[in-house]
Amino acid sequence: MNKPLENYQYLYLHGFGSSPKSQKATYFKQKYREIGIQLDIVDFNQPDFTNLTLTRQISQVSQRIENNPEKEFILIGSSFGGLTAHWIGNKYPDKIKALILIAPALNFAETWLPKLTAEMLNQWQEKGFIPVYHYGENKELLLGYNFWKDLITYDDSLINHHIPTLIFHGTEDDTIPIKVSRDYAQIHPQVILKEFNSDHSLNDCLDQIWQEINNFYPNLILSHLI
Repeated sequence: MNKPLENYQYLYLHGFGSSPKSQKATYFKQKYREIGIQLDIVDFNQPDFTNLTLTRQISQVSQRIENNPEKEFILIGSSFGGLTAHWIGNKYPDKIKALILIAPALNFAETWLPKLTAEMLNQWQEKGFIPVYHYGENKELLLGYNFWKDLITYDDSLINHHIPTLIFHGTEDDTIPIKVSRDYAQIHPQVILKEFNSDHSLNDCLDQIWQEINNFYPNLILSHLI
């Protein structure tokens, strides 16, 4: 028997240098509220931004899941939050019922590396920190070198879950090339990729994204999973 959508727990995972107050987080929280569903937004800036790592983000979401053993989850992840959701799906394939990834930062280390010169990496390692613009705070904050050391230990090619996944990506994305989502979708039949003529934020496509999400739930989750 199909479960109603409100029986799941919904988590929104914001992007790198973003916050729970971002335009996307605020938009989706309101949209889910309108259909009677609570969307919980994980704050990855806690306890601080400086010591942020992918491992810490995965741990934060893992705690939410393990503290609710009776619940099944639907994750909505934006950019670096999308990468986090992707790894969570691999860690808890029986607990995550669907992934909705918005410009996910797949292969983030490889994508970011060309933007970091050898000199920049050396300075980052020597000083221990680099300034990074934080959109949630509207200013530069220091990011520890452990972020990079941790990130390069993750190999996305090892992810092997079969969770139904809906990906949105902009064709004009100059932060995370759309090629990474195209390549992933091409070899994973459970993935639906929706492309938009937009940039990394996709903020001008939120109404279209919401409509696609509403189409995705009945067609994939309720029909094929439960």
